[in-house]
Amino acid sequence: MDFSEYQRLALKTKKPGTNEFDMTHSVMGLAGEVGEYTDCVKKHLIYGKDLDRANAHEELGDILWFVAIACNAFNFDMGAVARLNIDKLSKRYPEKYSDELASTRLDKNG
Repeated sequence: MDFSEYQRLALKTKKPGTNEFDMTHSVMGLAGEVGEYTDCVKKHLIYGKDLDRANAHEELGDILWFVAIACNAFNFDMGAVARLNIDKLSKRYPEKYSDELASTRLDKNG
């Protein structure tokens, strides 16, 4: 499944509302879901519990859903947002990541 298709399907399950409502719902939802994902990782890394991969999988899916709603609120195609991000990162890191390239940010300064 590509991002554009995911967005189309995700929108079928969102609560109806205005773009402002979707912006608010998505930013609050993202904050909550990122917090839940963070808690999952924290329990593993800080408290030494087994990594709950099923929960991490679910929380990442919830994050993706709220990203789709945010994209829709701005009338952005999620596939186009993903492509734009990869294009930016490809300019910043033409071959692969390096700390030097991260500090020079070729996509902004070059």
